[in-house]
Amino acid sequence: MSLEYRLHSRCACGSALSSSEFALASRPFTLTGTKRVYERSRPFTIRHIALDLALDVAERSIRGTARLEAVRVDPGAREIALDAIGFDLESVEISAGAPRAAKPRRGGGKAAAGAFQPAEHAYDGETLRVAVPLDAAEASILVRYRATPRRGLYFLQPDEHVPDRPRQVWTQCQDEDARHIFPCIDKPHIKQTTELRAEVPPGWYCLSNGELESDAKSQKAGVYHYRLDEPHPSYLFTLVAGEFARIDDAAPDVPLAYFVPRGREEDGRRTFARTPDMIRHFSEKLGVKYPFRRYAQVVVSDFIFGGMENTTATTMYEHILLDERAALDISSDDLIAHELAHQWFGDLVTCRDWSHGWLNEGFATFMEHVYREHHLGADEYDHGVKADLDAYLAEARGRYRRPIVCQDYDAPLDVFDRHLYEKGGLVLHLLRRELGDELFWRGVNTYLTRHARGVVETRDLARALEDVSGKSLERFFEQWVFRAGHPELDVKIELEGDQCTVTVKQTQAPAQHASREHALQPDASTPPAFALDLVLDFGLAEGKGASVRREVRRVDQPAHTFVIPLPRRPRFVVVDPDLRILGEVKVDAPADLLRAQLAHAPTARGRVLAAKPLSRRDDPPTARALGHALADANEFWGVRAAAAGALGALQSSAALALLEANAGVEHPKVRRAVAAALGSFRSAKAAEVLSRLALRDASYLVQAEAARALGATRQTAGFETLIDLIDRPSWGEIVRCGVIDGLANLRDERAVPHLTARTRYGIPTRARRAAILALPKLSSDRRTRELLEDLLDQPDPYLRVDVARALGDLGDGRSRGALQRQLDRDLDGRVRRRIREVLRDLGGAGKRELDRLRDELEALRRDNAEIRARLGKLEAAGGKAKKAADAR
Repeated sequence: MSLEYRLHSRCACGSALSSSEFALASRPFTLTGTKRVYERSRPFTIRHIALDLALDVAERSIRGTARLEAVRVDPGAREIALDAIGFDLESVEISAGAPRAAKPRRGGGKAAAGAFQPAEHAYDGETLRVAVPLDAAEASILVRYRATPRRGLYFLQPDEHVPDRPRQVWTQCQDEDARHIFPCIDKPHIKQTTELRAEVPPGWYCLSNGELESDAKSQKAGVYHYRLDEPHPSYLFTLVAGEFARIDDAAPDVPLAYFVPRGREEDGRRTFARTPDMIRHFSEKLGVKYPFRRYAQVVVSDFIFGGMENTTATTMYEHILLDERAALDISSDDLIAHELAHQWFGDLVTCRDWSHGWLNEGFATFMEHVYREHHLGADEYDHGVKADLDAYLAEARGRYRRPIVCQDYDAPLDVFDRHLYEKGGLVLHLLRRELGDELFWRGVNTYLTRHARGVVETRDLARALEDVSGKSLERFFEQWVFRAGHPELDVKIELEGDQCTVTVKQTQAPAQHASREHALQPDASTPPAFALDLVLDFGLAEGKGASVRREVRRVDQPAHTFVIPLPRRPRFVVVDPDLRILGEVKVDAPADLLRAQLAHAPTARGRVLAAKPLSRRDDPPTARALGHALADANEFWGVRAAAAGALGALQSSAALALLEANAGVEHPKVRRAVAAALGSFRSAKAAEVLSRLALRDASYLVQAEAARALGATRQTAGFETLIDLIDRPSWGEIVRCGVIDGLANLRDERAVPHLTARTRYGIPTRARRAAILALPKLSSDRRTRELLEDLLDQPDPYLRVDVARALGDLGDGRSRGALQRQLDRDLDGRVRRRIREVLRDLGGAGKRELDRLRDELEALRRDNAEIRARLGKLEAAGGKAKKAADAR
């Protein structure tokens, strides 16, 4: 069992609670009826948008005036089309400016020459078309309107079920929801400067992009004026209003401010403490200083993403704040670094089209690891990159595979997934390994400086890296970015005398090329093989010391056999020690080499890689080697956690004893791994240890994992322990979620009413989502189906996604009607995508059948382990008898 690596949601990607998938096989990414998306034409561009917005909190509406400075691109264009959804228009006016021969002015803020006049326009509720004189090279368009946005702008207030919810208003415009708030060209390829005058309730603070220009008197009256003189796309516009405590900080030449709920100031300082260091490190690493004048982070309630990188002012959800106990083994640094990195990747340099969104999200994900490497060291970097590979592979195996650059989607949020984030970040890691640090970072600097304040597509990054390195990267980008899937390698290591024979087979199915630049289909001339370097590190004994000899072999065919001469038999062989293969690598090597690798490989990654193949070798020396690694307090925690996982997979009595002995180790992440591994044993002894951890451990995460594993032991005595824990408070509801998962794993129908009660509105959303996903494991009756159908219209989009998933797990075709009705009215791209997937799959086996098959497979594995153990005892007894007979 792999432990969830990221505990925070990010940007538009699904949260950790929704990341895990289980299916017998992945399905196609493209759904029926999906049309290829192409970039919209740009007959006009927007230079500046000035907004005057007054919030009506009671009515959840706004009164707005928008002035847009437009510049002609197409000499023959007669009208400009603006995205504007659900507006009550009061007036539309235009002031046509300079003749077409005039040079367009940079910046904005003042109307083009001439008085405003009523504009000829047409509005259908979604697009506002305004006629522009053919002889005008630029024009100012003034729109007065009212709106009650269904998307983009969110009003929070307490109610009888959630009395402690704060009164707040905040925006979330990604992917294309700014159009619900103000008229704009709501695509990432249009970037403009902005200013905002906002009227909010007196006593509230208002945060927006750029510099605050209003004086203290105006602010006291609830009037705030912000201005940003750097161009940015509409999806990065922000307005946050409410009552906050302010924490001031600073990085070199960059004023910083953190806005948190009142009373959480200490948690805010703890959580955001490393922001200045991140800005320093990123600026040095990229060779580009932080691109804007200031940076703020504001924490709001009920945010629909984990964070959003609005230019100069990132919005964060409430779970980013850590109390003292949470900070024992939880960090918000990854999320903070991710959103900060977007100020360069996404805000300064923006993807031209959402199909190239990995240039925003892949870089932000990669920079999380870059900061972790700086702050915590190379072992943590390697651990994070490997965890991202596992996350991507889980989606590729259990949901779908697609090219990273993909134009086949219904809504842009369809592509905000593990391919865009994790696989995108892994591609950058591979480029770093391919080019080396010096050339890679020089190329990234060229990319940023060459395209600063502009828009980019994937070829722009490739060209920048090629220009500084002189290398052709065409094949690299073709197979890792524009091609779906990944290599699946079987690597067998055989030793005979002073020769090592390495057999490599690529076992993946043929992949399709489905992106715009690479629209080929697989045929006889399109082999399934990936081209990659197989790196092998041979550990050789040198007198009293040891050395590592590196061999690199090119793999570009379905099968290869390499014979490598060596001076002597190696102690160990590490396959892919630097993670240069973005795929699945299964290693078959002699057991003694694997045990030596676990003990002596020079990097933590090398030692971790030995654990999984050892988990398939149930013998006393292997159990002892894994136990030694687990108990070694000087070992990197990731190696110890991998050893615990391997012991859990062995499922032997010796492995159980070793896990029990290490259940109290000091490092909380290792204890968490031990707890997860103990869940592999259906024994009262394992359940007893897990009950202690679940009830009394100092770490929230260990408690949660112990509760989850306690249920997996299937010991009915654990039921009462889990019920005692179900409402215990913790950071981010993490303990309650673990308990709910544990009740589902226990498969005890007594838990159904407890889970049902926790699906109700008023229960914190994370716990509701966990209960919704758990119910189909315990109940498939009409009441459960109808309960889930009734939850399809809940406000939280993540919750609606999980309701759709749960209905899919039930596999009851009678849910199709309710799902179709929700699909017809839902505006969230993530929800619509999941509902369409469920509608496609309904009628299949459903999750309960898959769980039954998985249980049968697990039972067969357990039986096999028991048989092996008995055979081992018989062989041992036979050997003793033979020795005794020989002695006689």
